Amino acid sequence: MNVEELVMELWKEQILRGICSKEEINSDGIALWIANRTYPMSILEDACKGDSYALAIVRQEAGLPPIA
Repeated sequence: MNVEELVMELWKEQILRGICSKEEINSDGIALWIANRTYPMSILEDACKGDSYALAIVRQEAGLPPIA
């Protein structure tokens, strides 16, 4: 999985949980979503590679439970 795919997955889950609206989600917003993270890019990259600890950090900041 790459960063863009992970971000889109998280966004879709955020919609289902009522965290954001469908109108907020688009491919142009991926860079902004990434720029607004407080953790280093390496955490997001590790999450994409399957690191469960990194994924929990990414999900928590997105307002999602650590495990889907």
